Amino acid sequence: MINPVEALASASGASVPAIRLILSVLFAYPIGSVYRQLKGGATQRNLYIAFTGLSIVAFNYGTDIYHSLLAVAVSFLCNTFLGTSRLLVPVSFTYHMGYLLIGYYYTTSDTYDIKWTMPHCVLVLRLIGLAFDLSDSRKKEADGKPDAKCIPAPSLLELIAFTYFPATVLVGPQFSFLRYQRFIAGAYESHTQNAPAYATKKFLQGVFYLVVNQVGTQYVSDAYLMSSEFEQESLFMKHIYLGCWGRITLYKYISIWLLAEGAAVIYGLTYIDAKPGDREYCSDELSGCSNIRVGVFENTSKYGHYVESFNVQTNTWVANYVYKRLRFLNNRMLSHLGALFFLAIWHGFHSGYYITFLLEFMVIRMEKEVEPIFARNEKLQQLLQQQPLLRALVFVALKYYTIVWAGWCLVPFVFLSFHKWWHIYTVVRFSGFILFISGNIFLAPILRAVLPRSSSTAKGKTEAAPAGTPAATAEVKKDN
Repeated sequence: MINPVEALASASGASVPAIRLILSVLFAYPIGSVYRQLKGGATQRNLYIAFTGLSIVAFNYGTDIYHSLLAVAVSFLCNTFLGTSRLLVPVSFTYHMGYLLIGYYYTTSDTYDIKWTMPHCVLVLRLIGLAFDLSDSRKKEADGKPDAKCIPAPSLLELIAFTYFPATVLVGPQFSFLRYQRFIAGAYESHTQNAPAYATKKFLQGVFYLVVNQVGTQYVSDAYLMSSEFEQESLFMKHIYLGCWGRITLYKYISIWLLAEGAAVIYGLTYIDAKPGDREYCSDELSGCSNIRVGVFENTSKYGHYVESFNVQTNTWVANYVYKRLRFLNNRMLSHLGALFFLAIWHGFHSGYYITFLLEFMVIRMEKEVEPIFARNEKLQQLLQQQPLLRALVFVALKYYTIVWAGWCLVPFVFLSFHKWWHIYTVVRFSGFILFISGNIFLAPILRAVLPRSSSTAKGKTEAAPAGTPAATAEVKKDN
């Protein structure tokens, strides 16, 4: 008998694990629709979510599900016996990150593999975040300052359901236990009556980006960048190809995040409840678990826009639990580097991850230095307002910059192994390193000399946190 998953993989050219992943994300839609019809209380809802989530993981990874079950068991024991201890966070952090890194060590290959470590990295952040939230809650209570964000330790059933939430268990997005607790209690139901329509929108967007990715890879593939044909192209066309390749590659991530978000919307998990109390329903308030801001992504005019729009919930998690917790360093740059190093090691041991996040640091630092120089020169700003042709040229230049060089920076992240990304960078003559290193050293001083600050510009203006750190997201506004 023909295995339908293998048949789909053969017909599409995708791997069997990739087909299982996409099917699992799609399964979450009917599972969520059934959930909306459940009439039972919190126990029945948690049971349904736990059973369906566990089934999805078992469908994808079989007996390897024991890795995540062990993580849940350890987390439950830590929350129970160390709930009021200062050891809760360090023990939880050390165990979950250590287990993940050991998993990477034994499963990593030269390519990006869809193995049990993929959902496990999502689980690690979720359970470490829970430990932080529990520790913060107990501290507030001990200080006599409890607030609406304080949470109790979840029961074992709640913890399993929270960890294996069907719409997010494989690819995210991240969400807090406080959100899950309010969701299960029915606090969002009156605000999510039109969730199916909003979920349909996200589903269609996800399908669109998936189709574009599949079609685009037929013309600019990973294999082409490693080919002799690519080496024969002119330097200019090599960079154009890199930009197109990078954009198409990012669409793969965008598509799966949009599909997963749509499934989470169906459940009613994604209502934005930043302000307590009853609020008039608005469809935009269903974007509480959005992992990609499509409008910002498609209208990028600087690299910082990629950071603001891409993998939003993970960036927010790192902002809250890494960047802000490094404030004792009393240095934003060190906090930024620490957050990016965490992101790199969370992805794995491949050198490509570390190079990509190092490049992100360099690009964001350059933009942070350069952008205010342009903004504070009144003559330049007036000229841009008065000359439509100049504005058009600037628009084209910024699009070239954001698309081409984003693709250049993405090369190590996709090709992972040193010999692969080094080969491609050799072919394009290390142009990005030259641009970003020299840009960090020379560009800002040159621009300050050519475009001096206008006298009427306010001198005491406070600058924002580094745009490339997770703290640049709208959720994090305090100085480090």
